[in-house]
Amino acid sequence: MSQPSSSDNENYSLRKINQLAFDAEKDSSLSLGQHGAVYKTAAGALSGGPWGAIQATATAVVSVTSGNWTNSDATTAVDIAAGATIFGNFTAITLTSGKIIAYKSA
Repeated sequence: MSQPSSSDNENYSLRKINQLAFDAEKDSSLSLGQHGAVYKTAAGALSGGPWGAIQATATAVVSVTSGNWTNSDATTAVDIAAGATIFGNFTAITLTSGKIIAYKSA
């Protein structure tokens, strides 16, 4: 049995890279927005979580409770720049100021 040529190995590697990129894109598109989202413009708590991401459509300040942030389970006054997105497993979100889109994780 002959050894694969270097071009065969390169083609295989490129196919694997493309497949991994496709899988990553597919996974992120399913987790962001496919379970719903809430656009919030008035201060107050959001209901209906859990949440996987928070995107600021205008500079925002939020308080969050998260099971996977190592710094603190309850974090207050998190500044999010306009256009930025933060990710986590948020069980509670309260908007203090600004405008956000909160993406459900389930």
